[in-house]
Amino acid sequence: MIKAMDELLKHWADQWKCRSLRQCSPLGKLMEFKGVMPSGTKGSRDPLGHGEIDDLAWEVYEALETLSNELQVLAWEHYHWDGYNEHKAQRLGLAERTYYARLDKLHIQLREALKARRKTVKRA
Repeated sequence: MIKAMDELLKHWADQWKCRSLRQCSPLGKLMEFKGVMPSGTKGSRDPLGHGEIDDLAWEVYEALETLSNELQVLAWEHYHWDGYNEHKAQRLGLAERTYYARLDKLHIQLREALKARRKTVKRA
């Protein structure tokens, strides 16, 4: 497992779960900001209606989109749901050893996808 990729994916999942110090609903935002609704930015990057995510989480999301469906499902299962990894492996129909091998593969391929995105962004 690559620690830096693990931390990036945890951040990505927290952003999607709206745990980064902001509420998802209008009522929650009013409570959080003591009755003064914050002004939003134009061009929301909110594909699921969960509230906007930061640039780092968006980059991880875009890089994940380039990976195989198998690895995308693994990323969502591992980082979005709490519980023991043994249970997550069972839900995916994998042996525990295979689950960890695919998790390592996810980290390696995500790192490569992020590097490739960085190169294309620099050229543009």
